[in-house]
Amino acid sequence: MVAAAGKGLGKGPPVLAAVTRSPGEMVLENVSDPGPARAGNVIVRPDAVGICGSDFHLFSGDVGALSGARDFYPRIQGHEVSAIVEDPGDTATVNKGDRVAIWPLLPCGSCYPCRAGRPNVCPRFRLVGVHLDGGLQQRLEVPASTVFGVGDLDPDGTAFVEPASIAVHALARGGLEPGEQAVVFGAGPIGLATTLAAAAAGARVTTVDPVPARRDLAKRLGAERATWASAEALRDEVQDWTNGEGPPLVVETSGETGVLPQAVDLVSAAGRVVVVGMSSGTVPLRPGAFPEKEIDVIGSSCATADDFCTAISLVSANRASLTALFSHHFPLTRAAEAFEFAMKRSPDAIKIVVTVN
Repeated sequence: MVAAAGKGLGKGPPVLAAVTRSPGEMVLENVSDPGPARAGNVIVRPDAVGICGSDFHLFSGDVGALSGARDFYPRIQGHEVSAIVEDPGDTATVNKGDRVAIWPLLPCGSCYPCRAGRPNVCPRFRLVGVHLDGGLQQRLEVPASTVFGVGDLDPDGTAFVEPASIAVHALARGGLEPGEQAVVFGAGPIGLATTLAAAAAGARVTTVDPVPARRDLAKRLGAERATWASAEALRDEVQDWTNGEGPPLVVETSGETGVLPQAVDLVSAAGRVVVVGMSSGTVPLRPGAFPEKEIDVIGSSCATADDFCTAISLVSANRASLTALFSHHFPLTRAAEAFEFAMKRSPDAIKIVVTVN
């Protein structure tokens, strides 16, 4: 649903934004301009915003799959953000005119995960575009800690840094080693980014997805194999690929609840399963598989600042091969249409990008 409305004037002329008022209701509104940057903050002008699965959860109202605070609506979405710095404020890390990617995480800084160096799972974290207003607006004020320069990277690639950082973090959680064989479930943007990151790290990758075009993309991004089969046939294929041992690493990015038991079955003894895909569903598991195989089943959430820096380098080094992922572009005035189109999961839709300015 798209409508036009007004919220009144702020510190400057109002700016256009796509506001998710309630589940399924996105309206175009004139919102208050943030004005000059406040201390510790930066004013940016978003130019490209990617849409991903977590955006679907918020847009549709399936907030049970989202972490962090519960205050979701109304919200200006958009956490995969490419932007140009308009007012760097008092920060010395970026200059006016720089293109930047936004690391959307704001942890509390005091809880156990934060003290343990894992702010990405802070139970009180806030994400730009999920718990705080994000990039689907013409001007945005963000903390300087979230702003990372990307050099000459293009807008689409810059917006893709955030999903790439999810992949980088997942592989770090899984302890991927060069030469290892890894199975990646899902060839959506996160799965494709995981395939790319694993291959770039020297791993041998099989990517599993039902959509032929996505399997082709996985191969272009470094997958040794890309396949789709029944659970039994896939197990036989993977066993053959790994000489009967099973892969030491399986990464689940699809969010399909039925994949986790399959991943536990496929992974080698003493292997690791990393769960990235979000879901509010449940699925039965056989507990005996865990002591029998002594496997590690590891959750992976968001990314750290170090992961984000690594993702900038990964995307920059592979920008030419990544261009095929950006399948559809919509202007800000058609943002609701972009979300509805993305959620239909058309086979030819990979990464949907909203161009803001």
